[in-house]
Amino acid sequence: MRFAVCVKHSVDESELRIDSEGRPQLDGTPAKLGTFDKNAVEEALRLKTAHGGDVVAITVGMTEARKSLKEALAMGADRGIHVLAELRALDPSRTSELLAAAITKTGPYDLIICSEGSSDTYTGLVPPMIAERLGLPYVGYAKKLDIFDHGINAERSLEESFESVESTLPSVVSVVSEINEPRYPTLIQIMQSSKKPIEEIRSEQLVTSGQPHPATIISMVAQSPSRKRVIIEGAPNEAAEKLLSVLEKEGVLSI
Repeated sequence: MRFAVCVKHSVDESELRIDSEGRPQLDGTPAKLGTFDKNAVEEALRLKTAHGGDVVAITVGMTEARKSLKEALAMGADRGIHVLAELRALDPSRTSELLAAAITKTGPYDLIICSEGSSDTYTGLVPPMIAERLGLPYVGYAKKLDIFDHGINAERSLEESFESVESTLPSVVSVVSEINEPRYPTLIQIMQSSKKPIEEIRSEQLVTSGQPHPATIISMVAQSPSRKRVIIEGAPNEAAEKLLSVLEKEGVLSI
């Protein structure tokens, strides 16, 4: 079987800085293979082990995005596809357009696996857009995934329940972080990954028409925390009772 896994070179959210007006400073912030994308890569590798085949990691981005492909290769992917494109020209619609075109050009694939959302912008729009562009079934937010005969069985994680669904192959699937625990590449695997092939494709080779900027970000502001600033004084027993009373009043505890 052939598995395509879509990954993103995402801004490292742990290194993100916020200015005095609450706006995130993206320039100069380190980037990495998206946290949730590691779950997608891991699931593709798990299915490869169970059913055979190969795993192809595909990303869209500038030259730096090659680093994330190398990390996916170190985890165990067999080869990489790097669609070279300027980041400022991308949004979910454009990204899905380029990924779908790359999948069509380098395929066919039996299963296309994505994460539930990127760890920086987390729109969650790219996977269903890819499915729509390819005309394939889409299964979103899978927390368990199995292949049988010529189809898949997935358990979807919804807000307050789980849902079991089946789909034919080929399909597009997005997985949640609870589906697995991503492996950490060993030093030997990291060294061996440098020998694995990465094919570079320029975006204009895949898509020559359409608007390069179909969406515009109006604003992006970090949420500022607000504190109750409740000061509890008194002897330990008295202070404990006051604390429990405050927590109960705020709905944190039910006594």
